[in-house]
Amino acid sequence: MATAWNKLKTLMRGQARVSVEQIVNANDMLLLDQQLYETEHALRDARRQLARLMAEQTLNRNRRDELNRQIHYYERGARQALEQEEQTLALDIGKRLADLEQQLARLDQHAVTLGQQENAFQRFIQQAADQLKTLRHEQSLARTQESLFGQASQRQQESRGLAQRLCDSQQTLQQIQQRQEECRLLWQSETQLAAGMTSLGGDNLDQRMADAGIGDSQSQRARDILARLQPSSHPLRQGAAPGTGSHNEEQQGGTS
Repeated sequence: MATAWNKLKTLMRGQARVSVEQIVNANDMLLLDQQLYETEHALRDARRQLARLMAEQTLNRNRRDELNRQIHYYERGARQALEQEEQTLALDIGKRLADLEQQLARLDQHAVTLGQQENAFQRFIQQAADQLKTLRHEQSLARTQESLFGQASQRQQESRGLAQRLCDSQQTLQQIQQRQEECRLLWQSETQLAAGMTSLGGDNLDQRMADAGIGDSQSQRARDILARLQPSSHPLRQGAAPGTGSHNEEQQGGTS
């Protein structure tokens, strides 16, 4: 039971890790932009620190200049006291000069340390600024490539969709053509079958009736048409001579 529970907890941690990785991978450009944004803020803070360091260096320089003026002043006073044989005064001035020189030595050492820090910090800030500039440039290229990849993926999907539509349209057209060819062949078969039935039935029977002189025939219709077209005239009597007929007509005309 404990082993199964441990496996279940391990599985849950694995799922959580995979989910986090998926979220990170899906928002990697946003993550990079936020990281660079925070880097820019850190760089601005570093520049402010450098500005404070340079200001401290300036203050240290001013304090050393002031100590140098005081040292020159008391040195002149010590010389005058020695010239006037004021040993006690000269000794006091010497103590003051010793204290001032110790302060100046500490300020000089601090100035050296500040100068080293300032130089190192300036180099670090310059390198960070150059690196940030490079990262921003690479981020711009990455965004451009991401956009191009997205457009290429979209074009690829659209191409696949167009190719699928063309394939479907071609298949539909082939089905239509196949159905039309089947209809044409069926109509042709029906026409041939009807023609064969007509030749076997009606035409042979009509021909046989015409040969027997029954019903309407082509030759009979031709004689009827010629008879209708013939001019109106008396038919010639059979056995009568042509001359005789004309003579009789003349006699009849003379008599009348």
